[in-house]
Amino acid sequence: IHRILLEAQNRWLRPAEISRILENFQNFQIAREPPNRPPSGSVFLFDRKQHRYFRRDGHNWRKKRDGKTVKEAHERLKVGSVDVLHCYYAHGEDNECFQRRSYWLLDEERSNIVFVHYRDTKYMKQ
Repeated sequence: IHRILLEAQNRWLRPAEISRILENFQNFQIAREPPNRPPSGSVFLFDRKQHRYFRRDGHNWRKKRDGKTVKEAHERLKVGSVDVLHCYYAHGEDNECFQRRSYWLLDEERSNIVFVHYRDTKYMKQ
């Protein structure tokens, strides 16, 4: 799993890899505070029950038409043929190639742990 986290600096992780991290979150440090403007390749785990505002990371994200709410796309991701993860995507306002992806398990009993991944995709194909 630690090798996967190192690879996260250079690529988006696959749903099976993210699912494995979330299922084994006890082996990792849970962030106590949202980071301030984390760079590309950064990954964090949060407990949504303890840190409701984990998205307040100092970056300027593209907003909805109301000009206030961050515009996030949502998908359910599969591992094999089974829906396993929620994924929310946000794009940078100043750099549209900079993205934040937030993932958590669909299973309600384990949905409080969130894996957040930041990447600048400008120079990388993915």
